[in-house]
Amino acid sequence: MSDLKKYIVDSERGYHIRIMAALIVVEVIAILFFSFWPVNESTSINQKIDFSDDTIAIEDVVRTKQQNSPPPPPKPQTPIPEPTDEIIEEEPIELDDLNVSKYSDSLSVEMIGSDGDADQPVSSPQVAPQVIHIVEPTVPEAAKKVNIKAEVWVNFLVDTDGKVEEASIAEVVLYDQESGEKRTVDRINYGLTEATLTAALQWKFRPARNNGQPVKAYSRQIFTYGF
Repeated sequence: MSDLKKYIVDSERGYHIRIMAALIVVEVIAILFFSFWPVNESTSINQKIDFSDDTIAIEDVVRTKQQNSPPPPPKPQTPIPEPTDEIIEEEPIELDDLNVSKYSDSLSVEMIGSDGDADQPVSSPQVAPQVIHIVEPTVPEAAKKVNIKAEVWVNFLVDTDGKVEEASIAEVVLYDQESGEKRTVDRINYGLTEATLTAALQWKFRPARNNGQPVKAYSRQIFTYGF
């Protein structure tokens, strides 16, 4: 009986010892687990930041310099003529050949001195005579019979009132009835010369003008027959 009690007591002691050992082992494992657990990012927020590596030394600053604008290109050099170059000389302009109608201002015309007087016609007025009334010539019967085909150019001398002071035949061009070829002749027959001049003397013009004043001037017009 006594041996049974002793066995029970020893069993209880051994049980308590094993329990205590298990608790100690669990505590040691827990300590090691938390010791080697990685640090969380939230725990490093309050840590002090070290800027010692970000310090910039003045010696390390690279100095920059603004670039200047490029210089202007050199002035072009005047070419030096070589002996092989051809020199073109301009012909002088004679005042008598100058067309004063190109000059619209009165000062230019006065300087040229081409106004003339009231009795002399102006060769190149600023404003040429303009036709305002035409009289058609009466074609003679002889010209109608031969069915003549011609162009008659007439020179008109128009006075300061716009009337025809003189009329003359300047050029006569005849056309061949079969081939249509034209030729210039000195005069025309069949009474067409007289009919042309008679009608030309009855034409009316707006007179030519220089510096705003009416002047005598010539005008060239054409009469056609058989067209």
